[in-house]
Amino acid sequence: MVVFLLIVLIVLLIYIIWEKKKGNEQGKQEFSWSPFLPGYKGKNCEIAVKEPLPYIDIMYSEKGMLLDMDDEWIMLLCRRKKKTVVKILRIDNISSVKEIV
Repeated sequence: MVVFLLIVLIVLLIYIIWEKKKGNEQGKQEFSWSPFLPGYKGKNCEIAVKEPLPYIDIMYSEKGMLLDMDDEWIMLLCRRKKKTVVKILRIDNISSVKEIV
């Protein structure tokens, strides 16, 4: 009898853990900027990132002209003191976009 209850308890725990993981995956619907970015193409804008990207020298936001985009990436033309730099970012890393007038 004790063995039967132990087996039922283990099966019940596995079911609860499986349902909890399934619920977490369904709740992870993040906002995507993909549908809105084509309106900013060719315009000067400021793009803020979710987390700092030190390997491409972006800590919080970057100002530049949005050159091109696809399903996952954007190409941003940034002007520095005496040079222009092209930066490529993942759309998933974008937290906000503002047009600079």
